[in-house]
Amino acid sequence: MTLTTSLFTFGTLMDTELLELVSEQAVDTLQLEPARVVGHARRWVIDDHYPVLVPAQGHDTQGLIIRGLSDAALDRIVFFEGEEFSLKSLDVLLESGEPEQVEYFADNHRKSISESEWTLEEWQRTTKHDTMPRVRVYMQCYGKMTAAEADAYW
Repeated sequence: MTLTTSLFTFGTLMDTELLELVSEQAVDTLQLEPARVVGHARRWVIDDHYPVLVPAQGHDTQGLIIRGLSDAALDRIVFFEGEEFSLKSLDVLLESGEPEQVEYFADNHRKSISESEWTLEEWQRTTKHDTMPRVRVYMQCYGKMTAAEADAYW
């Protein structure tokens, strides 16, 4: 799979330790650029550890554009995101105010979404410690089974 534009991440992949674990690509080989999406909010998925991006007038969501992913790294990220998300286009604003069209993982509406705002800082403080071992086990399934099959190991 080849990503023709940049990847916008707004959730757990903003954590560079998790990004490296999932992608198996060193962060220092990537270009990470802050950006924001206008008219969207980040919400916790009910009974899970990650957020989704939802339309929300009057809200902006900060995230990171990831540039320089290898095809193998992107394939691993697609596996990590699983059947809950699909790559779609999204317009974001760079820190300079310039617009850019990027790809992001859009929610496939398979799980219920809370009204609670998700923040990276809260996830790192409350959930990262429990999530990282599960991600390690889950990513060991990459190349051996489908994401749906690997969900049993989550």
